[in-house]
Order: sequence, then structure tokens, then C-alpha cells
Amino acid sequence: MASLNFFLRNKSTLNETPISLKILLPNKKDLVYSTGLKIAPKYWDSKNQKVRNKIEVEGVKDLINIKLAKIKSYTENEYLKLKVGNELSKENVKEKLDVFFQRRSSKVVVAGFYQYIDLLIENSKKRVAKVTWQSYERTLDLIKSFESSLRYKISFESINIEFYYAFVAYLEDSHEMSPNTIGKHLKNIKMFMNSALEDGFTKCSGHRHKYFKVLKEDSFQVYLTNEELKKIELLELKFDSIDDRVRDLFLIGAFTGQRISDWKKLVAENIQEFNGKRCFVMKQTKTNTDVIIPIHPIIEKILLKRNGKSPKFVNEQDINLTIKEIAEKAEIKELIRQKDDKPKHTLISSHSARRSFCSNAYKSGMDSLAIMQLSGHKTEKSFLTYIKISKEEFAERISNHKFFKN
Repeated sequence: MASLNFFLRNKSTLNETPISLKILLPNKKDLVYSTGLKIAPKYWDSKNQKVRNKIEVEGVKDLINIKLAKIKSYTENEYLKLKVGNELSKENVKEKLDVFFQRRSSKVVVAGFYQYIDLLIENSKKRVAKVTWQSYERTLDLIKSFESSLRYKISFESINIEFYYAFVAYLEDSHEMSPNTIGKHLKNIKMFMNSALEDGFTKCSGHRHKYFKVLKEDSFQVYLTNEELKKIELLELKFDSIDDRVRDLFLIGAFTGQRISDWKKLVAENIQEFNGKRCFVMKQTKTNTDVIIPIHPIIEKILLKRNGKSPKFVNEQDINLTIKEIAEKAEIKELIRQKDDKPKHTLISSHSARRSFCSNAYKSGMDSLAIMQLSGHKTEKSFLTYIKISKEEFAERISNHKFFKN
């Protein structure tokens, strides 16, 4: 980490005097650089290297101190990057400062996503608590694991709403994380991207999409009841339009319990008949497990409407955006209680289909292990935290058990 400090060139004057930056470099090749800022010595706190909190300089104090903080942060970042790249020299540090102060055009070669985040984390180790930078490292490890598992190439450009939905589903399905834990990693990713944007390493702002949200427990665990799914089914949409295809794909997901990565396998070619009952027969992508899924009457209607074929697949980003609009048209507008109450349709995504299957099947009295065999959940504990039903709905379910009957 760079050793630097701000100082006044003339401490004896009563007038404003320049604030300079001194950087201690290896081999005693120190660099002194003018910040272009000025302050009278009596208002300068040399120990803390900032303008004192005096009423006489109230109008400029914060402006100067903020600017000094930015200069320090930028210098430390650039120093570290030069050091890592074995390019640390007085001349190169000065060139970086010239770029910051717009005294010279930038010659910076923009680093890749991983290179930048590695430097960001390394720099943060001197600034934040250990538990915080360890959280950054954990997020980065998960991004790399996600890239490897789903073959989703990671770059500044690819951190967008499509990445968001795929990454959230990956963390919940593969790591069985709670919404709050997922939210912490999303928060880190937004910090990574905002930092890269502010440092000029990227102009990409996909992480600022209105639906690229930090998850919380109540905001993510939404599912659609059978009645709400019926509203979506009965909605009049132009045949084979994007809306129609998204609606039918979502319903197929909601009545099979499969991850969106397996929706492409829920097609006529994978239908077999067992004792007169038609079923989808497929191998789940994530678990590599063979499953046989009875075809629900609503899915049979969808196949019949399309001459026995499943709707043509739509990319996940369009599904997640369009299903919200479809749910709104179906008047699924119940307010979901959280910090700021939000209509239910704004919280629905492709993942809500699988959650709807599990929750509705459980409410109907289907055995948990049977549901898990179809959905691919590994443990009953993770399954029970996954479904979202109220205490009243749970009471209604168990009231029909033979234990409570004469």
C-alpha cells in the first residue's frame, strides 16, 4: 500500500497556501505533487490531514476534504496496480496523477473484470473490516463457480439483468442459499460495478437495472396460488406472441416444478405413457437425475393448443420481464409486506414457477419427499424453507390429515 500524506508547503503564512501530496516510493524516490487545492495553515489539521471543522471555512471544508479523500483513494488504487504489474516508478505514478487531474490523456489499459475486482479487494484490506473483505472474496468465488457451472462468460458487459436472474437461481438451487444471504452477494456485486464505473474501468451499467435488486427474505419468496395461476391461464393473449409463449412456459414450470434450465426438456419428444398416464421423462441438468413427471391437465391444454408441441423457448431475461407484465394484466396485485409494500406482480420471476409448484403441491397434501423427488431438492430442511405458505395455510393442510379425523 502506498505511503502518502498531504501537507502545506508554507506553514507560516496567514494566507491560503497550496496543499501538496507526498508519496513515499521505494529507493527513496519520493514524489511531491500539487493537488491544486489551497487552505490557510490555521485551518489545516496536519495530524488528520484534512481541513479543520471551523465555522470560518464551513463553506469549503467538506468540498476540500471530499476531494482529498478521492485523491487518496485513487492514488492508492493506482499505486497498487502499478506494483502488481511490476511497473511502479516515480514517472508512472506521476502519469496516473496527471490523468486524474486531467493534465494528461489516459493511457490506462482497462483491466478485465476479475483483475479489477482482485485489485479492489486487495486495496480494501487496509480500509474495511476483515469480515467485509472476506465477504467480497466469497462473492468473487461464487461468481467464478457460476461462470464455470453455467458457462456464462463473466465480464463488465455481462453483469446485467440476465446475469442477475441466472445468478440468483444458481445460488438458490446449487447452494440452497436464503434470500438474505443471496442479497449480501448481490450487494457486493453492485459495489464492484459501481466502483469500476466510478474509476473509469467500464461504462457498463447493467447492474443499475430497476429489477437488479438486493434480495430480502419477504421480497423474494413469492409464489402464485392455484387461483392466481388460473387467472394467468385464462388471460386472453395473441396466439404464439412473446406474451403467450412466456405465459405457457411459466405455467409448464409451475406445474412440473422444474428449474428454468430444464424447461427446454419439457417437450413432446420427452413424453411417455405409463398405465395410461402421460408423463415427461427427462434428466435434470443440475442433479443429473432421471425424473418422471405426470403431465398436469393445464399442461395438456397448452400442448393441445399447440398441436401437441411445447411453446418455443424464450430467453430468461425476456421471461423475467414479461411475466411481471402478464401477472399485472391478470390483476395479481396483492401488496407484499416488506419495508416498502410492493405489488406481488413486481416480485414474480421465472423462479416463482418452481416455488409455486412446491408450495401448491405441499398445500394440497402431497408428501414432501415426493415433491422433492420431482423438484430436485436435496434435503427436507432446505425444501421446507423453500416453500412459502402461511401458518393458516399450514393449519388447513394438516387439518385434513387422518390424525384429526374421527
